[in-house]
Amino acid sequence: MKNLVIGLGNPGPRYVFTKHNVGFLALDRYKEKKEKFYDIKNISGRNFEGFSINGNLFIKPLTYMNLSGEVLPVVFKKYGKIEENLIVIYDDIWLNFGEIRIRKNGSDGGHKGMKSLISVLKSTEFPRIRIGINKNYVHGSGDLANYVLAPFTEEELYELYIVLDVVCQAIDYILDGKIEEAMNKFNGKNFLENGQ
Repeated sequence: MKNLVIGLGNPGPRYVFTKHNVGFLALDRYKEKKEKFYDIKNISGRNFEGFSINGNLFIKPLTYMNLSGEVLPVVFKKYGKIEENLIVIYDDIWLNFGEIRIRKNGSDGGHKGMKSLISVLKSTEFPRIRIGINKNYVHGSGDLANYVLAPFTEEELYELYIVLDVVCQAIDYILDGKIEEAMNKFNGKNFLENGQ
């Protein structure tokens, strides 16, 4: 495979439109925008589903967030090594809703799905797209799990799809080897504010 793009989230109907699932929702949106793709699925052992476009693999681990990294050995065994990049897309409570942040590498930042991936890869040297989900959450209030597992409101979902369209553009930039351009174009902006 050329690139492996992983969107993080939790499987099952109760989690579909929760804030913690924006990684899954980003891949769904990306797929909607493409005309040609091949669906893929692994239903034995560590499950995942996704699709392939032009030799790039897009994967949603179905192991629940905290075990996301456990699908990697299965993916590598089935599809071979990554020739170019691993790109991970996930929610970030430290970013405001409407913002995304692209980085070439970095720590898990307290995100358990990223922690799982890093522990399996033994590396933090891979690009990631973080999607801001903080809309009036007060850090230290103690109800973080309830917040990230709460569904988006109808209005928030409408706004989220504006952001996900930007994420889709960012994915294409990175797949084209233009991560610096993507960082300059998309970081530091709120795409729900006028003029962005």
